[in-house]
Amino acid sequence: MSTRATTRRKTGPTANAAQSDAERVAEQLDAIGHLREESTRALAQDLPEALTPPQVRAMEVLVDSTRKNPAAGELSLSELSTRLGLAHSTVSGIVDRLERRGLIRRTTRPDDRRYVRIEITFPVREWLRHELPALRVRPLASALSQASEKERAALTRSLALLQGLLEAQTSARQPGSSASRRSRNRRSTSEWTSSSARS
Repeated sequence: MSTRATTRRKTGPTANAAQSDAERVAEQLDAIGHLREESTRALAQDLPEALTPPQVRAMEVLVDSTRKNPAAGELSLSELSTRLGLAHSTVSGIVDRLERRGLIRRTTRPDDRRYVRIEITFPVREWLRHELPALRVRPLASALSQASEKERAALTRSLALLQGLLEAQTSARQPGSSASRRSRNRRSTSEWTSSSARS
């Protein structure tokens, strides 16, 4: 029996188990992400005037844009409509109501007054910077408080392990990484061997 055949039998079930575990982990992470989003939306209901679901979603998109690019997180009405998947006229009405509440503002470019951008206001930016992080963590902290110290430590280690594995995999795929170079060298050697065998 060849070593290659033995290796195939060993790696086959292992690969299937890893795939099954990955699907289960992905489902759990999606569920956790959904629950965290729901808790964030619930925060909007604590405002003096609760936001409607479309208004919350519009604010989420603008906040996300600001987080990714604090210096230029504003969006045009067209961009906001596309991200929300809603009609231009519908989003325009949402923006009007959010602007009246002082949550967002419209700005124009000095060189072209027709070019309107939508951004969150300074008080909202300050709230995002100083208050939202703690508020977002609060539901998670509440849930973890129900676990034992040993369970929390195990969870932390497991998440750190998963993060490390994903980061290592991503790093290995970078064009300049040693793993990437080794992979290219293996392919080149294999191609050269095949070519020599044919000739």
